[in-house]
Order: sequence, then structure tokens, then C-alpha cells
Amino acid sequence: MELTLDQAREIGRLRRRYRDARLVVHERDHDVIVEVRDRGRLVRLHRFGDDGSVGDDERLPLAA
Repeated sequence: MELTLDQAREIGRLRRRYRDARLVVHERDHDVIVEVRDRGRLVRLHRFGDDGSVGDDERLPLAA
């Protein structure tokens, strides 16, 4: 799957916002899931659809 320009810009924003984090990409049939992991913890999750959509950009709470 090829990302749209808006989706690629969102990846760039994630890289700038979380400079030391690792982006893990899971490609599926109709979308791509991007995990942002910081110090081994999942801190953000994005879904990029093959129709150009960007899924919920939700910050995940840290476990106590």
C-alpha cells in the first residue's frame, strides 16, 4: 500500500513529536497500523486506510 501525501505528513509529525520513539508498522489488506513505542511502551496508535483515511489519533494512557 502506498501512503497518500496527508498520511505521509502525519508520519512526519509523529517522528517530530516522538523523536526517540520507535515506529512499528503492521501492513494489513486494506490499511496500515502504525504503533509509536517509547521506552518499550505503546504511546500512540494510528490507522492509515487504503482509501486515504487516517484513523483515530488517540493518546494511550500509561498503565499504573
